[in-house]
Amino acid sequence: MTVREPAWTEQDRAEILALALYRSRLCPLHGGPLDECTSPEETGAQFSAERSTCRARLTLIEAQRAADDGKKPSPYAGARLWTVKRRG
Repeated sequence: MTVREPAWTEQDRAEILALALYRSRLCPLHGGPLDECTSPEETGAQFSAERSTCRARLTLIEAQRAADDGKKPSPYAGARLWTVKRRG
């Protein structure tokens, strides 16, 4: 008879259950506490929204558009591999 060590220890199981419980209490849309964002509008938390731009993604989009020189995208455009590197 072969005796193997279990893949998950009691500590592993406790930690994964705690993580699942924590995640179950988060809003799937914005990642904040679910009880906060679903509270009554009149008495609950108030929110404001801000917008920012991912400049790395913006640079990538601009480079991809420049590669097509304003023409219809190449049928091979989906096979291109792009990377974004931070300068300096």
